[in-house]
Amino acid sequence: MEIIKKGIVSQEILLKAFAHMMTAKATADVYEENRNICKYVHSTSRGHEAIQLATAYQLTKEDWVSPYYRDESLLLGMGFKPYQLMLQLLAKAEDPFSGGRSYYSHPSSLEEDLPKIIHQSSATGMQAIPTTGVAQGIKYIQEFKLKEFENNPVVICSFGDNSITE
Repeated sequence: MEIIKKGIVSQEILLKAFAHMMTAKATADVYEENRNICKYVHSTSRGHEAIQLATAYQLTKEDWVSPYYRDESLLLGMGFKPYQLMLQLLAKAEDPFSGGRSYYSHPSSLEEDLPKIIHQSSATGMQAIPTTGVAQGIKYIQEFKLKEFENNPVVICSFGDNSITE
């Protein structure tokens, strides 16, 4: 409660984070309960919710994100709904990321009001290379004043600790 009193984190943000964390947990529970009905391979964001949400809440529509398959909480915090994530998990035509054409947890998005998400490779850790290219492209755009940005864009690359060795 001391943090709330000092105004470091507003009660509104804490409640929003709590709601997103509970949504991530409920979604993970639904996936696990139905594993025998729908044979999919899926790892949830369990244990990563706080850092993913803290990251998501800082992003703007000019930022770029390269998530990995365990970044459900990041996507929820960015503004995607559980239903949208489930549509992609099940490769449904209404999947907002690829119309059901991409493998599960491979989001990509150019939604105007959300951070941009580049398409993912299935090889864990491979997103570091194209994400570096996005960062270099933004630097080039800024250096040569090819576009004005409201904010200085941030590029985030997320991957698990096992992909570090790659």
